[in-house]
Amino acid sequence: MNETTAKSIAFIDTEVDPATGRIFDFGGLYASGPSFHSASRDDFLRFLTDAEFVCGHNILDHDLKYIRKSLASGETFNYAPIDTLYLSPLLFPRKPYHA
Repeated sequence: MNETTAKSIAFIDTEVDPATGRIFDFGGLYASGPSFHSASRDDFLRFLTDAEFVCGHNILDHDLKYIRKSLASGETFNYAPIDTLYLSPLLFPRKPYHA
């Protein structure tokens, strides 16, 4: 895997206030090394500029839902998602519902 390929996948996570649905923390990491941790949505979106894919555990039903809700009118979040929640049963066949 070369640097270009590795950098195109950003591993992401968000922390969301369950009472308000507001994201209070963003985290990200590229396989090539750069990382991000901040409460700034705008800085998080800038961090993802080089990503083609976003990867995380339960990002389809959690992270992406809240990230997209946080976008202003006209803003887009067009990264191909990879959700490890669905890969988990392959890695842990004795725990098919591993959270």
